[in-house]
Amino acid sequence: MDSSNVSSSYKIPWNILIIAIILNFCTWAFLFVTPPMETILSANLHISHFQTSLLFSAPILMIAIVAIPAGIIADRIGLKRAIGIGAIIACGSAVLRGTVSTYSGLLILSLIFGFGMGWTFANLPKLARSCSSSQQTSFVMGIINGFGLLAGIGTALAITVPVIYPLTNSYQGVFYLWSVPLLIATILWWIMVREPPCPSAEVEMEKAGSIGLKGVLKDKTLWLLAFILLLHNIFFYTWSGWLPTYLLQKGVSLSFTGLLTSVMLWIGIPTVISVPMLFSRINISKRLLIWVPSLIFAFLAIWIIYASEFSIWFIMAIAGVINILRFNTLLSLPVEIMPKEHAGVAGGVVVAIGYIGAVIGPSMTGQILDITGSFQIVFVVLAVLSLITMGLTFLIPSNNGKEV
Repeated sequence: MDSSNVSSSYKIPWNILIIAIILNFCTWAFLFVTPPMETILSANLHISHFQTSLLFSAPILMIAIVAIPAGIIADRIGLKRAIGIGAIIACGSAVLRGTVSTYSGLLILSLIFGFGMGWTFANLPKLARSCSSSQQTSFVMGIINGFGLLAGIGTALAITVPVIYPLTNSYQGVFYLWSVPLLIATILWWIMVREPPCPSAEVEMEKAGSIGLKGVLKDKTLWLLAFILLLHNIFFYTWSGWLPTYLLQKGVSLSFTGLLTSVMLWIGIPTVISVPMLFSRINISKRLLIWVPSLIFAFLAIWIIYASEFSIWFIMAIAGVINILRFNTLLSLPVEIMPKEHAGVAGGVVVAIGYIGAVIGPSMTGQILDITGSFQIVFVVLAVLSLITMGLTFLIPSNNGKEV
């Protein structure tokens, strides 16, 4: 794809793209206010590391559970309604999260938030695919994930403790303030997005049916990509979710840990936009964007055990580049290799399986810390998983009807 005609070749209306970015930003930002407040929540609620990790991983578990049904429903009722319903559910639970002061109440509302978020996030690949050609999908998803997901997570990690928390001096106040942008994004989605968002989406609604799910379930490459995304998410959500706590152990100040962790996200934004354009022009296999990052991540996981605070800046910068390359490729490939009319189901399957890893990683780390109190075992496990991920990449067919 020639970058010179990117803007003219996209079918996706820019107003829809911008609103999708805002909604993606707000949901992921709200999810990631928990990791930097881990010590605050643990002290106020008198809970263990594992219990704190559940407040972060429980919403992700719900994303995995609802992803396939959300994709099927979106294929039937349309993207505006499916994503909009999820936004309402997520927004409502986000506001209510600021009203509770018990661990059980927070956990229940975290599950409800994840249920709503699953409806929105699982259908974004379908939105990108239905409004662009298969060659453009990776770039469109890069824009949505770069300025939405990465910027949202990075902002939450960077400002939650040093900026937002001092304004209210309570974790409930933090939840209240972070729910306001999500409320605005939800209103914008319902007011400004039409149904279907793009003309091609109307065709998908007419063609999609139960046969779509059956066809998806028979595609071995789709399941392989889903499992690789599972391993990716074990690494990413352990790394990003627990790194602030690890940095505290290394003597980094509480207000600085989130900012240092967020470096990975900010570096990823220009990467996820520029690299897919470059690779589409030189026509290199996308498997390279999976196995090379996996190898480098194995090295970084060992390096960070012995790294000084100064070296961690470099580690996070490198991690930012390779993380988003692997993630965006794994998220966009499924809807590229499947027929457009079944993109919702395809995306739902990969998200459902892949985000089980996002639950396993933080929960596993919480248990290891409760038992050993040390991160060394955690990073060794991450290194091994990265090498396994690299090996599985070579099982992806070089041609599955379309070049992979």
